[in-house]
Amino acid sequence: MFTTFIRRRRKRDSEHGGVAVIVALFLGSAVLFGSGALVIDVGLLYHEREQLISGADAASFKVAINCANDPTACTPAAQTTVAGTYARNNALDGQTAAQLCFNDTGCPTWNTTKQCLPRPPIPVGTYPGNWVEVRTSTITRTGGTIIPPALAGVATGGTYQGTRVGACARVAWGPPAVDKVFALGISLCDWERMTNNGQVFYNPLGTLLNDIGLFQLIGLPSPAPGQDSAIPQVLPLTALGLPLPSCTTPVDLTRPRGYVWLSNPDLTPPDADCMIDLKVDDLPRSFVLSGLLVGVYCAQKLQALRTAGAPILVPIFDKIVPELVSLAPQYHIVGFAPFVVTGYTGLLSGVLTGVTSLLSGSLLGALQTVLCGTGSCIYGYFTKVLLPRHSPVFGNGRNFGATVVGRIG
Repeated sequence: MFTTFIRRRRKRDSEHGGVAVIVALFLGSAVLFGSGALVIDVGLLYHEREQLISGADAASFKVAINCANDPTACTPAAQTTVAGTYARNNALDGQTAAQLCFNDTGCPTWNTTKQCLPRPPIPVGTYPGNWVEVRTSTITRTGGTIIPPALAGVATGGTYQGTRVGACARVAWGPPAVDKVFALGISLCDWERMTNNGQVFYNPLGTLLNDIGLFQLIGLPSPAPGQDSAIPQVLPLTALGLPLPSCTTPVDLTRPRGYVWLSNPDLTPPDADCMIDLKVDDLPRSFVLSGLLVGVYCAQKLQALRTAGAPILVPIFDKIVPELVSLAPQYHIVGFAPFVVTGYTGLLSGVLTGVTSLLSGSLLGALQTVLCGTGSCIYGYFTKVLLPRHSPVFGNGRNFGATVVGRIG
């Protein structure tokens, strides 16, 4: 009897242990289910946010580049569709809402509360440039605006209905903040003549790529090539306030033309690399005989630049300021332009002579033949350069083809 009792007691103990295990497994499964539901739904939200961030980045950079290329098309009406296209292209389901505004002006009621990161401090002596802010937010295939729960809704008893995700990107663009530039000043009149007032920029590489159809392949507009042109040296008469010859049609003798070798505003010469310190609205000087004084050692640098074929940043002047009759007139600087030197004629006789344009192979037209036959001419073309920068800084003044672009938030 005693033995039987002991066996039955052990049997009951075994049953109690089995129930405890079952209860523990049930409770553990509930916890694991809830944790798994949370992990899956949070992962879906992060996945959505990554797509929205990529869309906001792509859209803001594309809009900024469009605005740099064509300021007249830099409006919300013209660029909202562009932003939406680039945002949707970065969404796996092809569905994303995109909104934008420029320079924090006229911003819409945003579909998301997600804001851009604060802009880094603007260094003293630089400018904020222009910028676009693009915000992207959730759109589902069914037209909804929230990411519905996958499992978390069940785990929370239906209290969690989903979340709307958003992202923000801000990109700025503008002319570069310049410290030093090559000491070759070129007139605004010649820049406007050679680029059709900023509409046509010569680009041999772009022409080649266009010939093989690469621009169309990557979805970019075809370049509009021009040709290189001769720029005569500023004549000594400009020191007397008579800027001849004109480069405008009809003739406008009140506008100076040509190129000139510049010195610093305090009359100190360029450095060993033929570079000077300049900013917009500075008034550097040039001696009447600057081609012999400054140009002697700048000519060697010019030859190296011509061989390399790389653009150099040159100052653009719009007027000459003589002090009555001055042998060192001042040149008012309005900006800086990328310029490629392709040839020269009569430049520092005995140092660099008789070399015509590398691109055209000959002098361009009767007037230029006369001008370059009686004085020095530099051949070249103006181009556009786009300089991506992290936390970019900008200068003031007009953009003559050199654009810095970068994310600021």
